[in-house]
Amino acid sequence: MRLFRYFDAAGGVATLKSKTLRFSNPMGFNGPFELTPRISKPSEELLLDRLLAEHLVEDYFQSVGLLKGMTREESSNEYHAVELPKRFLKLQDDKGWESKSSRLKWDLVERFSKGFRVLCCSHREDSILMWSHYAEKHRGVVIEFEVDELFSGMTLSDHFKEVRYRSSPPTISGLHADVQSFEEAMELALVTKALEWAYEEEVRIMMPISLLQGADDHRYSVFDPKGIKRVIVGCMMDVQSSVYQDIDSLAEESTYKHVAFQRAALHEDDYKLQFATRPRD
Repeated sequence: MRLFRYFDAAGGVATLKSKTLRFSNPMGFNGPFELTPRISKPSEELLLDRLLAEHLVEDYFQSVGLLKGMTREESSNEYHAVELPKRFLKLQDDKGWESKSSRLKWDLVERFSKGFRVLCCSHREDSILMWSHYAEKHRGVVIEFEVDELFSGMTLSDHFKEVRYRSSPPTISGLHADVQSFEEAMELALVTKALEWAYEEEVRIMMPISLLQGADDHRYSVFDPKGIKRVIVGCMMDVQSSVYQDIDSLAEESTYKHVAFQRAALHEDDYKLQFATRPRD
């Protein structure tokens, strides 16, 4: 499968020169509804299971029991007899759960963002709006790549998710039985966007940070140039600019000899783009 990635001019050139692709922290996405799922109230069984967790009993001892001069056993007894029912009833109350779910939402997002980074791509290279929004008002670059040829030893198709476009956010449970359940829920939240974004035909490649290089928000992976299939220069890029000259030079490098270097142009009769391949000597 081939996908497209939109860049501003400097970003496109830097990507081709460094042969690295940057994966972004989902906390920094520009959509106001990104990663904002509705949080449903968990079952009574799961809620009780969580409230009975040993670390909560220990936390109660450290913060309350010790101040009261209790032993661990006395503190545990008080937690189970008094504190646990109080917490359970509070979370079962709709108003109490609403307050808790608001905090849980951002806790879930933060936990997910610590473990994953995302590469946002598209099925299309000819979106006038995307060239305007993500490729520097048609002065940038679009790079086409083959999913399973891009990274040596890594199959990207194992990590990509088609974005779903809906009229309302997804609903996920506020508590999860295990890590897999949590990750599946957050993936659902990450790949669901409002209908207004449907023109992007977006695909998100979600990569565990353990498979990436770099640190913090600067996570990246070195790609194999053979995975790059096409480089398209925006129709508004100045052919006399240093960036255009850089791309022209890259087209002559042996590393990218197999790549089709094209320039976008306005169609004469319709509101759409057309692409002309740069002639080679």
